[in-house]
Amino acid sequence: MIFVKKHNLVTDKPIEIVRNDLKSSTEKLIVTELSETKLYGYMKNTHGRGYNIVSDINLKEKVDRKTIVEIKNEFDLLTNLFLIAIFVGLWGIAIYKLINGANNLSFELILMLTFPIIGALITKSSFGIYEKRLMKIYSSLLENEKPN
Repeated sequence: MIFVKKHNLVTDKPIEIVRNDLKSSTEKLIVTELSETKLYGYMKNTHGRGYNIVSDINLKEKVDRKTIVEIKNEFDLLTNLFLIAIFVGLWGIAIYKLINGANNLSFELILMLTFPIIGALITKSSFGIYEKRLMKIYSSLLENEKPN
């Protein structure tokens, strides 16, 4: 919804082996099979609540027995709804105060108007960090290495 990142990985392995490699269990990542070419990944944030990342994984086999792994990572639904509620709520309070005659240059009002933007930037950077960690796990699973 809010933060989505797509990746394409190419491996020399056939689709059956790639599917089994990705389903290997790790303590940080759970991958389940939805169909022969679709997988679902879930990386739970170990620090606190929320900020879990879900992955839609599509497998496509090329003619030369190579496999293209398309991965779309995004925050889970509860995290997205929480972020949207916070940002809309703060902007709603700020607009309410503006309508009811609050001082336009008050620190409190400026903070309420800018916090959602600052929060979105911080959230985007944290999503990037978690997402890079997740892609390292996927890459190591495809290369049959122990994930970090």
